This record gives sequence, structure tokens and C-alpha cells, in this order.
Amino acid sequence: MNQKVRMLALDLDGTTLTSCNTLSQKTKHAIQKAIAGGIEIVAASGRPYGSIPESILEIEGINYIISSNGAAIHSADGKCLCRKLIKESDVIKFLEITAEYDLIFEAFVDGLTYTDKRYINNPLKYGCGEAYIEYVLSSHGHIDNMREFIYRHRTELDSIEIVCTDEILRKTIWQKIADIIDGLFITSSSENFIEFMAADATKSNAVKWLCRRLGISLSHTCACGNADNDADMIKSAGLGAAVKNASSLCLKYADLVVASNDNDGIAELIDIIL
Repeated sequence: MNQKVRMLALDLDGTTLTSCNTLSQKTKHAIQKAIAGGIEIVAASGRPYGSIPESILEIEGINYIISSNGAAIHSADGKCLCRKLIKESDVIKFLEITAEYDLIFEAFVDGLTYTDKRYINNPLKYGCGEAYIEYVLSSHGHIDNMREFIYRHRTELDSIEIVCTDEILRKTIWQKIADIIDGLFITSSSENFIEFMAADATKSNAVKWLCRRLGISLSHTCACGNADNDADMIKSAGLGAAVKNASSLCLKYADLVVASNDNDGIAELIDIIL
């Protein structure tokens, strides 16, 4: 490696965490070793801050959490340092465009998840993996009418998500919204999700914000992930890495591919960096 890595941004689900939604001891110890070696470890998740696993938050030395795909940045004590909200006008357009469809929505407000009660009542029906049922059930709000909820909170939204197992419908909605609304960043963290944030609310921009705050050059960063919502930070980091189970877009931008999330790929990456 030509540049010393001073900051390592790690996606959580499918990257740092196993497919059972747990943190292995080997990966935990590797993260602690990196912190002891002076590397700033940043958790960079699509989850809202309120859903970041305790197994990550309890690691002493993880000082910053990027959440909601980059829409928010928190310090270790839970203080929100930066937030990029979806514009009210874009929320209204979003609701108008999707009005003809009966969709399952989630919304992130102030670090908390609010979910359609139908999804809560039957997560498997809507494509939730068994390992994430508990995560879905732990949503802060179980909402009967998500459209009304989103409209009521239209000035407070970190993210809006659509959960849909119909691939054709997902592509149709994605394209319609992309064609009409310029102010949204659209991505996906898993097969059945479409996620909408403000245009500048990306993991890449969040990493850059932290670089400015900490006085670290982007060339001295490494980012690792597995899903399309990680691709931008992998592409922009000084060293872009992907786990073996990553999406084709992540693999395209990665300078380095390590073992899968179930085979301690992050521990392998940290060994390489150190």
C-alpha cells in the first residue's frame, strides 16, 4: 500500500456482521487491534442510529457512527453532529408519484425507524431474512398509515424506504422517481429495498465530512462494504475494499476483495492494513 490508512469506514450488515446479524469475536478483536494501532474506525450503516447494534456501540474507540446511508453522523455518546434531511418538496413529490401503488414504507426520523404495521406483522412475506426479523420488530413505531405518517413528518425525514419483493415494480418506481425528483439519492442495501435520502446524503459524503473534521486526507482512508449503498464510499476512498459476498457494483469499484462477512473478511482487511 502506498498510503497509510488513518480512517477505516466499515459497513455493518453483510460486511462487518455475519449473516446471522452477529459480530464474531475474531472481527471484534481485529477492530480493537486497529483502534489500538491508531486507526479511526467508523461504522457506516444504512440503519438509523437508533438501530445500530450494541455489539458495535460498546467497542471503546469507535468514536463516530455514519447512519441512514450517510444522512446522519453521530458521536459515540449519541450526539448528532451532522444531518441531511430530505427536502419537504421532494417528500411531497415522492408521495404523489407513489400514490397509485400499495407499498410497504419505512421512514427514519431522528435516528428511529417507523415501519408499516403490515411489515411488522409478517416480515417474511415481504422478503425479510430470518436473521433480521428481530430488527424489524424492534422498530420504534408500528404505523397503520405510513403515507399519512410520512406527510406529517415531511420536514424531519432522514430516509424513506420501500420494501417490495416485486423486482419489476421496484425498477418501475425507482425509474419514475429518479426521472422526476433531482434532489434524492436512491440506492439499495438489500434485494427487496429501495432507499431514498437527500441527494448529498451518501456514505461517501459522510466519510468526507469526517475527514475534514479530523484533518485526515481522503487518500488515507479505507472503506469496505457489500451492497450498492456502499459503492460510493468504496469508490472514493483511498483504498476501496469489498467482502467476497459483495454486489457487482461494489466489486467493480474495489481495489481489494477480502473474505466474506461469514469468514471474517474485515479481520483479513485489518491484517492487511496493519
